[in-house]
Amino acid sequence: MEKPERVLLASDLHLCHKDVYDIPTPQRMQYFVDDVLAEYEREPFTALLLLGDYSLDHWKWGIKGSYLGQGISNASVFARDYVSQLQKLPVKICMIAGNHEQYGPENWQKLTGYTRQDVCVCGDYVFVLTDTYAGDLDPTEHSDGVYTGADMAFVHRMADRYPDKKIVLCAHYLDLHTKVEQTHTALYDMIKEGRIVCAVAGHTHNCDIWTYPEYGDFHVLFTGNWFMNESRPFDPLWGFREMLLTKNRIVSRYITPAHTLKKNGEDCFFPRAARDEITLDLT
Repeated sequence: MEKPERVLLASDLHLCHKDVYDIPTPQRMQYFVDDVLAEYEREPFTALLLLGDYSLDHWKWGIKGSYLGQGISNASVFARDYVSQLQKLPVKICMIAGNHEQYGPENWQKLTGYTRQDVCVCGDYVFVLTDTYAGDLDPTEHSDGVYTGADMAFVHRMADRYPDKKIVLCAHYLDLHTKVEQTHTALYDMIKEGRIVCAVAGHTHNCDIWTYPEYGDFHVLFTGNWFMNESRPFDPLWGFREMLLTKNRIVSRYITPAHTLKKNGEDCFFPRAARDEITLDLT
């Protein structure tokens, strides 16, 4: 039997001013690192794909973003202090920007060592990580990010570069019902042709699966978060999405490592769990 190639995806860690569940933010960031390392020991994976929002560097509301307001780039700190610990693993790491990291491409690479868009080949698949918040970069006023939809020029270049690979489209956020995406007939064409087999996104802080019947039951799989979920305050959903890849099948589930957090001032144990599982047959 063919052994699956395994990929992990995570998003929305939010190294920022706010502690959640009575856990200091640096400790929460270290939980992420330790849990990823433990997951590799449990079952190795070949790539770790990070889909944005490592900070509140750019933020229009409330206390505003830390970058313009205080000159602090927490995205840079996250890459330097936490992602660096994961670089000892023999895996490909990608770290694209989210709507709270409105740095231009040059500034983003200088601050983090990564690119706003990236690509990762895993067996018969190519993960194309596209920038969907490419508007109003390097803003001079506090910003909440401008959603621009998938960069189809980049997606097409990667499709041409890897003509024999199935494409998994990744982005900080993707919603095929938005007016922006509806202008991208090229994206719909690639989905209908079966070249893009599914998508993975963050931003919502949830781990659910969106299905689009009008595009042949195309699926967008969400990556949860390592911050907080206001709609489910006592179910933090800290975790990562797993993708198990064989030639004609993808099996994906959202994994939440075990944690003890505060609930109404009392310790509450959340055991390791998997949820939102889906199997995609691609024959």
